Amino acid sequence: MAVFEEEVIRSLRNGSDLTFGAAGKILVGRDAEKNIIEKDISFICDGGSAIRVFLGDYGTGKTILGRVALELGLENGLLPIYVSEPPLHKPVETYQAIINGLITPEFSGDSLYYLLSQWSEKMIIQIESKGIQRGQDDVFMERIREKILEFEFTNDFYMAISAFIEYHVVGSESEKKKIVDWMSGRKVSYNDLKNIKISRRVDNKEESYLFLKDILKLSKAIDYRGIVLVFDELELMQNLRSNVGIKGYEALRVILDMISSKELQNLYSVWLGTPTWYENPEKGVKSYLALFDRLKTEVSTTSESTVRYLDPVSPDVFKVILNNLSSIYETAYDFKLTKSITSELENALKERLISPFHGNNFVEMRQVVKSLIEFFDLLKDGLSAKEALKIISRQSEKDNSDQTVEFWT
Repeated sequence: MAVFEEEVIRSLRNGSDLTFGAAGKILVGRDAEKNIIEKDISFICDGGSAIRVFLGDYGTGKTILGRVALELGLENGLLPIYVSEPPLHKPVETYQAIINGLITPEFSGDSLYYLLSQWSEKMIIQIESKGIQRGQDDVFMERIREKILEFEFTNDFYMAISAFIEYHVVGSESEKKKIVDWMSGRKVSYNDLKNIKISRRVDNKEESYLFLKDILKLSKAIDYRGIVLVFDELELMQNLRSNVGIKGYEALRVILDMISSKELQNLYSVWLGTPTWYENPEKGVKSYLALFDRLKTEVSTTSESTVRYLDPVSPDVFKVILNNLSSIYETAYDFKLTKSITSELENALKERLISPFHGNNFVEMRQVVKSLIEFFDLLKDGLSAKEALKIISRQSEKDNSDQTVEFWT
């Protein structure tokens, strides 16, 4: 039994966060969007910064597209960060969510702590290679500080990183954690901060943006080429009171302006939401024209508009979806599906997942994937392909019935 593949299937079955590294293996029917992301990332790696907005109805595959951006970013040396439902009307909490959204696939604990520890050890080894023995002597720490100065952090951030490396040298994990807590916007006592000569906290909007700049610099210091930051489920901003929602849209505008003015260099920010969220003049992006108009006129890194709508996926890609998922499923459970799925069965499955309310495209990409996993599970549990198809058919008929009611009410 393959652990990675089993985790992928479990995520798809439960509708939970997809295992990192799986999105690229599953995404189909989005070649144009993937190509745009690849061009954007190339631009970021060459020193640029960019915004990309993908709009699609629920189930059209926005989240998986965002995951692909994160995976492609990491493959190209960008530090991936994923934030679902960012509290943009509260800049301090947004900053904290960004830090908590750091992704290090090889490590499941506190990613910032891990990254700083790895970088500290690497920097120490570099100093040692020049004949200076590891220790707390003035010469050794002076070389460390000189190296950190090259990255032009704000003073408090510089002091914190210097102290982190010093604590790493002596093996003081508790003190290292306090510094990470401070960088993450969590509470640290005044005396602890005073001991390492830190004078400020992330407790207002201005400090949040300053710290975000420092995190970008830090990503490059620890040998990344920048950051890919995905904000998902932005449509939930519409549920906020109008005056609160406006603060969130203002925060997005500030981020857009900072990227355009190159204040946030090597940042690729991907925003995911529904068309209604973008177009709603009451509580959507359109209710804040300072952002809406900027997005319409923002120059993209490609010939495509910065704002891109996701069309429903065509059933023409069904065979690819079926083959990809069946391959992962077979590896996960060492269970052969190939003989059970004839071409007639494949066509029958495809027809049952098509909706007349989506121009005879798929009901929802999410539902297509979930139905196929359910179909595979039924086969593994001993049902015949014919029996499993009947169960899937009843579910797809219910989905179409629900859409008919929704259409006429």
